[in-house]
Amino acid sequence: MNREAFRERIIRLNCALDLERKAVGIKFLHTKEDYHFADAKPVTVPINYCVMVRLATQGKALKADGNNLACLAGARALGLKEIDAYHRSGQNGKKLGLYHDMPTAKRARDGMSYCDHQAFGIMVKPLEDYDSEPDVVIIVSHPYNIMRIVQGYSYYSGIQSAFKMTGNQAICSESTAYPYLSNDINVSLLCIGTRHKAGWSDQELAVGFPISLFRKIVDGVMNTVNIMDNNQKKEIIERKLLENEIDDLEIKYDYNYYR
Repeated sequence: MNREAFRERIIRLNCALDLERKAVGIKFLHTKEDYHFADAKPVTVPINYCVMVRLATQGKALKADGNNLACLAGARALGLKEIDAYHRSGQNGKKLGLYHDMPTAKRARDGMSYCDHQAFGIMVKPLEDYDSEPDVVIIVSHPYNIMRIVQGYSYYSGIQSAFKMTGNQAICSESTAYPYLSNDINVSLLCIGTRHKAGWSDQELAVGFPISLFRKIVDGVMNTVNIMDNNQKKEIIERKLLENEIDDLEIKYDYNYYR
């Protein structure tokens, strides 16, 4: 997707959804050279990856290497730090009290997505700030918007039958590593760690998907506005479309599949 088409779909997404936070793009920086040229401010003190994502939803552009991620679980999930045998075995999850016995802890750990590459760093910034495509898109919002994104996905791809969620490692594993590795969408209920560290509200969820799905998801959301959204939401969408001179979607009032 060229830059102009990419930016237009970002505008369309913001017209169709009432996003209080900016959509975020994630880019893996595989080499030291990639990190050096990445257009974002390097973090100067250790920071949690999920906090970087939260700051990006507020307009900040940051990059960090594996040594500057305060949460080692996040660094391991993103492929910036090697996973040791203790964590791979599930012992850490059992010790923390996340699972009631070792077989459950091991099964949960084996089911979590951890990037198997060895990247140097990662860049996290608002999707609209990218000149070239990132690897993964993350949107944190209320359930209605997450529903609409999944409906947009389903418009072209049908049912996603492999959602992966445990309520743990929500931003790093469920919203970044899994969409990247599976090349598919995932919804996360978030986790206590990121809700505490990043300060998400109790009403927020996350959705992550690879950039390869971005065009179809946005187009799917747009193509289902008339049959999904109510008149009140349609009025807001129509106003934003007119403000952005987008005239290829006719808003139909009193027109829904459920009426």
